Amino acid sequence: MKINITKKEYKSLLDILSIADWILNAHKIGDDPETEEYEKLEQKLNSYAEDMGYGNFVTYDTKLKKFFPTKEFEETSKFREFIDEFENATFWDELLHRLVERDLIKQEGGVKNVMNMNFRERLEKEEPLEKMYATEFEANGLDNIRI
Repeated sequence: MKINITKKEYKSLLDILSIADWILNAHKIGDDPETEEYEKLEQKLNSYAEDMGYGNFVTYDTKLKKFFPTKEFEETSKFREFIDEFENATFWDELLHRLVERDLIKQEGGVKNVMNMNFRERLEKEEPLEKMYATEFEANGLDNIRI
């Protein structure tokens, strides 16, 4: 199969590849066999940067035998904004849901009791806790979080 894309579309593809790479690898050390096929595809697509007019956005490291985004790409691309927005939203969602889960388990006398609830009952008990935390975080961020 052959796919024809414009120069502008290739630039968007570089952004998408950087976002995907961040999701797959940002919190890992070393190579991961589970993501190897994605790494190979990313390398293949990055190898066309020069031909597509974006040689200034991708560089090849001869020692590592891999393509990497350049500083210019990282400074001019919007991919980082998308990642930051995603991570910020994820942080607040995760914090809220984990605190709700913790409080519900405590309120109901243990994990087993929560696990034995039907879906509707659990939602009804979670809702006021979710509203409480959402209101608090919206008003004060992390200011009132203490250990």
